[in-house]
Amino acid sequence: MPINKRAIISGALGATASSIGKLALSPESPVPSTFHSYCHIILNRYYQHENDIGWICPYVSLGTRVVCFLCMIGVNLLMVSSFLDGMNESGSVVGTALSTAANFSFSALYGILFFEEHVPISWFFGATLIALGMYL
Repeated sequence: MPINKRAIISGALGATASSIGKLALSPESPVPSTFHSYCHIILNRYYQHENDIGWICPYVSLGTRVVCFLCMIGVNLLMVSSFLDGMNESGSVVGTALSTAANFSFSALYGILFFEEHVPISWFFGATLIALGMYL
């Protein structure tokens, strides 16, 4: 049985979209706070009276959230397109199962790499069981 790459790609895109959404909407997201800090640094360096123009930094932070949110929507559109192609290739059951397994795996990987989340050993055991179940 050939591997349905489009369904796996759709799962990866779904996990990517959710991670971008977390960056856009989470109150403790590092992206908006980093841009907000850089805004203050740039204003302190190039403007003597930051108080006159310091009002712009919250809007810079909001702008980064909006850009991340729009990127999330764009990646979700790509994910849906890839998911539908994957279901056309191998049927709805196999396409959905592959997409879900890929999304599950990539979500954990993104959590570990980008959000410093702790994943217990039992999670890896469960992921292995899911992969075996899909293989069977």
